[in-house]
Amino acid sequence: MNFKNTIRFKLVEVNKKKIDGINFFNIVYILAFVDEVNLFTLDLFDSSFIYFKELKKSILKSGEYLIFTSITGVADECGWDYIKITHRKKLIHWGFEREGVKFSYFFNKKEYVKGVLELEKKIKNSKSIFKLEPLYVIYPE
Repeated sequence: MNFKNTIRFKLVEVNKKKIDGINFFNIVYILAFVDEVNLFTLDLFDSSFIYFKELKKSILKSGEYLIFTSITGVADECGWDYIKITHRKKLIHWGFEREGVKFSYFFNKKEYVKGVLELEKKIKNSKSIFKLEPLYVIYPE
């Protein structure tokens, strides 16, 4: 089966950083690279974080998951909504719309699950003073 897209995650540790006017101390956050492009370098993903709890749930079954949220954790603040995740035998599809732009990504299921589980290990092994952001989210209404 020919998969259109690749995905990879990176965990970033930060001692002190100001993001969109908010000071963060001793945090870790997740970057996502689709086809080797850091999504957070794209304007439509600016001021956003990945919510790991939902990303982890997305490896289990099809459904709608809040994969992205604003850096404050309030999804509506940044215009984020749920991502429709569809599981098929050998692939996972992400489908969503952001500010009128439609996104459709097809990932190899085995590689997607492996990437999320490896990310989980890195999160568990990060230094105890670092907290994964966002800590909490407010789901879209």
